[in-house]
Amino acid sequence: MQVDPVRLELYKKEAPELLEAVTSGEAEHIMRRDPTTDYCVKFDSGLCSIHKTRGTSFLGDACHFYPRITRRFGDTHIQSASLSCPEITRLTLYGETPFASSQFDIERLPTTLNDYLPEELSATDALTIHRAFLTIAEDETLTAERTVMRIVSAAHSLHRVAKKDWPGAINFLLRMSESALPQPEIDFTDGYHLMQVLEALIGAARPSARPRLDATRQSMLSALDITITANNYEVLSRVGDFTTYQKLWENWQQHRNTMQPILKRWLQAQLTMSSFPFSGFGRDLPERAITLAIRFATLRLALMSAPSLDEAEVVRIVQSFSRFIDHLADPELSMLAYKELGWTSLARLRGVVLDI
Repeated sequence: MQVDPVRLELYKKEAPELLEAVTSGEAEHIMRRDPTTDYCVKFDSGLCSIHKTRGTSFLGDACHFYPRITRRFGDTHIQSASLSCPEITRLTLYGETPFASSQFDIERLPTTLNDYLPEELSATDALTIHRAFLTIAEDETLTAERTVMRIVSAAHSLHRVAKKDWPGAINFLLRMSESALPQPEIDFTDGYHLMQVLEALIGAARPSARPRLDATRQSMLSALDITITANNYEVLSRVGDFTTYQKLWENWQQHRNTMQPILKRWLQAQLTMSSFPFSGFGRDLPERAITLAIRFATLRLALMSAPSLDEAEVVRIVQSFSRFIDHLADPELSMLAYKELGWTSLARLRGVVLDI
């Protein structure tokens, strides 16, 4: 967890003993990890000892705001919450009104915040565009798969429009988004490649204890009846014919109706957390939309592979997956894999999402 400059100065002046807990690594100043547990050295019996002894004013921004996410649009700030927190995941997937919004004053903001407001737009314009995407995700007449592809299609179209024209174009582009899509090119080996890409991303990440994610991965590998080599991430099918994913998809149909609200809420959470289309994982709007679609397909595969779909199991799967993907910083490896597999083509992407 990062330590912001304001808290670092506070430690120097009022709590010099806390400086022993600060080191450098993934960022210039971060909290030390316990080499045995991989937890923060100030983690004590499930509680933060800094919070306990010094209060929230001594918590770095990363710890103080977690699981809240703050996005800046000029003088307007939006706060949402991350699904990497198990309780936020439970409330998001099973709560009564997880996406209700309200206005409030806040005493503290993160020390450093990117401003996601394009100079051509006002904050009101940006929020209107963001809510237009959320409205599509809330539409109960659309399946989660159709919703994903409508978002992807509209994002690609919006990318070709001058930002100053986005407010006037967004609703039309969303209405026309489905008609702009090519027919899906379906290849049921894509399920194995989704697992292959996930394994490659985990392998490229900093080693860390991920017991919940490991359980999710093992369920996916077992359900697909494959192994993936550690050196080059080659997929080896134990049955030899690569038909298991298609059978998984066919079996999934009995759960589709009950899982649709879960997938739709996950989509809404992704849009909310990233203030889509203005932020997200990717260097531009099409990349962010493609990444959203691939992550959707990967999470659905994890749910398809689950031994059960009770509330506790679904929360564990979604939280473990989110905890990993929400902390990825560089989209380069992901996009390289997507391009090599042909998933940046809308026809192929529609096949991966299985928008049929």
